Amino acid sequence: MSIFSVKGGTRLKGVYRVSGAKNAAPKLLLASLLTKERCVFENIPNFSDTQQMVTALQHVGVRMRSLTPHTIEAQGETIVRTRIPAAAARARQSVLFIGTMLARAGRVTLSLPRGDAIGRRPLNRHFEGIKALGGTLRHTGRTLALTLPARPRAMRYRFEKNTHTGTENLILASVFNEGTVILQNAAQEPEVDNLIETLNRMGARIRRTAPRTIAIAGVPPLLNGARASAIPDRLEAATAITASILTGGGITVARAPRRLLVPFARFCTRIGVRLRWKGDTVAVSPFRLPLKPARLSTGPHPGFMTDWQPLATLIVATLARGKSTIHERVFETRWRYLQELHNMGVRSDTFQPKGWTPKDYNFNDEDYSAREPHAAAVWGPTRLTATELHSHDVRAGMDMLLAALSAKGTSVIRDPHGHIERGYEDIVGKLKRLGADITRH
Repeated sequence: MSIFSVKGGTRLKGVYRVSGAKNAAPKLLLASLLTKERCVFENIPNFSDTQQMVTALQHVGVRMRSLTPHTIEAQGETIVRTRIPAAAARARQSVLFIGTMLARAGRVTLSLPRGDAIGRRPLNRHFEGIKALGGTLRHTGRTLALTLPARPRAMRYRFEKNTHTGTENLILASVFNEGTVILQNAAQEPEVDNLIETLNRMGARIRRTAPRTIAIAGVPPLLNGARASAIPDRLEAATAITASILTGGGITVARAPRRLLVPFARFCTRIGVRLRWKGDTVAVSPFRLPLKPARLSTGPHPGFMTDWQPLATLIVATLARGKSTIHERVFETRWRYLQELHNMGVRSDTFQPKGWTPKDYNFNDEDYSAREPHAAAVWGPTRLTATELHSHDVRAGMDMLLAALSAKGTSVIRDPHGHIERGYEDIVGKLKRLGADITRH
């Protein structure tokens, strides 16, 4: 268990440097399975998801070497096994071994990924796509065994609902197809484009032909080696902006490209916070309190990110006057963190919005329940009270850390599964350099 003691109420100031994207960097490493040649991957954050991916790739035969703290060399000249170790399932990105190993070796066996306790991962969307390519699937308990022909057939496939990693899995599995694979209703997230750019650098032929449409023109196995870089983490950038808003606006956030943060920046503008960009650096302009309440709905890109939702809720609950409503349409359960905020004094109530059907949500229809609350109302402003808190998932855990920084007094955050440091590289060091009083036990 990680335990954080946070003495809040201090105005943070200085430069916060955003790391490579948690939801992009470990996936780029998997591209090394599609070539026998040397690859170099830059801007790779050093945290547990990366370490688990490196270990799993070494297990199947890829030679991995750190050139710098954030640069990794990989070469998969010989693949020695196609069973992915169970330990890799702790990282949600491990599901992408399906597409890469099927493309490279035609078969793969792995355990189901675990990830966060924020909702069911709709892996059926991955499997239906693999079957449409001509693949087979055998499921025993928590283990999956899949096979795919050496040159899968050309096809046109439409995802029933948006799936970020499902889109990436189908791209990876289709790189060596015979003809052209067309993916419709495909994910548009920047992390998907980061993977596409990396594969194209290696010799793949992938392009977006229309919104939510991706064409993969098959090339002969294997790809070439290349040098590629992970994009900055738009979740971490929004987290640093939130820390600045909550503690007085003294933080300059570096490596935060505006194009990755458009929906979050629009939210800030609506509530009365203006962001100033200079290149890829952003700062919060002086703003008046109280802020304006918000009506917010999450959705797939280019909508408002579900992982930004706890940040937005915390801002309006503490600094906005009146009632704000947040409608969660991506994960069916993401409200556990509200109880923690309630313990700090935040007033909130969850409810089921009227007039919505399962088709309006991105989780599977069978996971929808009219009895489950998919929205929350929060009333502000609230002066937070320091207390003992618990981390339930990566983003909720970070929300607790930010709440503790803005509450006067000392809060203790218990993180039994190490969620916070699984999603944020050197987060304690970064915040302490801004003046935060944090001790990790």
